[in-house]
Amino acid sequence: MTVDRKVLFVHGLESGPHGNKSRALAQAGYRVAAEEMPCGEKRMKRDPVVVAAAIATLGFGAAATARWGLRGLASSAAMIAAAREPAKRAITRRMFERSVAVQLRALREHRPDVVVGSSFGGAVTLELLRRRAWAGPTVLLCPAHELVCEREGRAWVSFAIEHPESVLLVHAREDEVVAYEHSVRLARELGVELVTVSDDHQLTANATSEGLARWVERAARGA
Repeated sequence: MTVDRKVLFVHGLESGPHGNKSRALAQAGYRVAAEEMPCGEKRMKRDPVVVAAAIATLGFGAAATARWGLRGLASSAAMIAAAREPAKRAITRRMFERSVAVQLRALREHRPDVVVGSSFGGAVTLELLRRRAWAGPTVLLCPAHELVCEREGRAWVSFAIEHPESVLLVHAREDEVVAYEHSVRLARELGVELVTVSDDHQLTANATSEGLARWVERAARGA
């Protein structure tokens, strides 16, 4: 690979900045920048707001039980159960916004030539495009935008992008995590090219150094 490009890689929900795709991009000869986002179950459990909320919930249950006995325990358990889904939606929204903030800083610090977003990272990358924080060549790998919206309790709302010809969308027809139809709709809404491959959600067979380089260069040529 002789093309000198810096690629900002935006990782998935449970993966990290130095996973297989990031390494494959480096093997293809790109200068790769990747920042860890506060997403995924393990990282979420370290979020100080989430930790504080969990401690407060346990304290509330203990106080209710100490004061009213079994009746207090039952009442607090019912209240906690009722608040579980709204809490999950709020946590997902916080996780997503904090992840977007990480990538906004990454754009300023690394000044990439191309952005590659995978799964949850694809949803984050779409938000960068929505906010006009990024308008350059972009590769979206099985983006989980509709799933993120669903878990936040809101509907996905499409938007216009400045340079649709520089955005390449790649999705596996057999994807078992994010429905292929999500990317079909997205490609139609944004007016971007959709590359359909036969693979799993991780794009194990296709997201090799050669495959990623092919997609990055196709997006770059469209800019």
